[in-house]
Amino acid sequence: MARRMIWAALAGCVLAGLSTPKAQAANWADSLFAERSHNFGPVPRGAKVKHEFVLNNRLAEPVTILNLRPSCGCTSGKASTSNVGPGESAVVEAQMDTRNFLGHKATILFVTLVTASGREAEVRLNVVSNILADIVLNPGSIDFGAVLKGQGASQTLTIDRINGRDWRFERMVSGSRALTAQLVETKRDPNGSVSYKLEVGVKSDAPAGPLREEIRLLSNDRETPSIPIMVTGWVRGDLTASPSLLTMGEVNSTEGKQGRFVIRASKPFAITQVDGAGDGFSIAPPDAARKTLHMLTVAYKPEEGTTRGDLRRIFRVSTDIPGEPPLDLTATLHVAP
Repeated sequence: MARRMIWAALAGCVLAGLSTPKAQAANWADSLFAERSHNFGPVPRGAKVKHEFVLNNRLAEPVTILNLRPSCGCTSGKASTSNVGPGESAVVEAQMDTRNFLGHKATILFVTLVTASGREAEVRLNVVSNILADIVLNPGSIDFGAVLKGQGASQTLTIDRINGRDWRFERMVSGSRALTAQLVETKRDPNGSVSYKLEVGVKSDAPAGPLREEIRLLSNDRETPSIPIMVTGWVRGDLTASPSLLTMGEVNSTEGKQGRFVIRASKPFAITQVDGAGDGFSIAPPDAARKTLHMLTVAYKPEEGTTRGDLRRIFRVSTDIPGEPPLDLTATLHVAP
């Protein structure tokens, strides 16, 4: 009996020793997130819901968000930036598409992090929802795509419910100044079926830049008091860039890689500032002349960077065009080990 206890104790020590590095690796990465799980609660079938997980880099070195990998096709992830310096923050958005599921649904967004010194770890961000069978959104969200500034746009979404004889929406909540919204009841029959139509518009004076808003419909149902409607799009100003995403390919030599953005406007302009250089990325000084077309050259050299794998960099271009917001340009590449 004593011999069995000794062997069990030894085995436990060996297993503990083997698991310690992974536990430590997970611990430093997990501690960067303020929360690692979110429950959306009851949501209509077809709805697209999102939650923002905040990463705070409390380390003394930069952290790179190397990869976002969902455990299910119904979930996707997006990071506000791939490079997070000491003391800086980033947002990792987890989005769930409920079109093909009913009932309890739990998924994971795996976030791979690597430090400048080479430490790598994977964080699990858990999202859960209860997808309702009796409330259906069509479509599940509103996506305007690209909208020219000053022209506006509108789209319609329907909300249908069965067995909702006394169910009704009481009000809408939205903090967006770029959108208009109108909710109208279109059907209420004796069998309990109820339908609503939601028309959402982009205002003609909406500022240029990304649209990522949420409209909440508040009902008299205690079990489902709030239904979120995601609204996305991009209001294009006078300033445009091509390509929208610069893919620089694989870097496997010390020579590195170069790529170019073409930036255009209807009237002559000058580039006043470009942010985003560093960690191996450099930007050729832009032409100071005022003209309708500028070429912006981006380069990467591995010996000047410290991370490997898939990299994503955002460059912010400011101009002297009155009222025009900075233009964010994205470049991606893969650095071979």
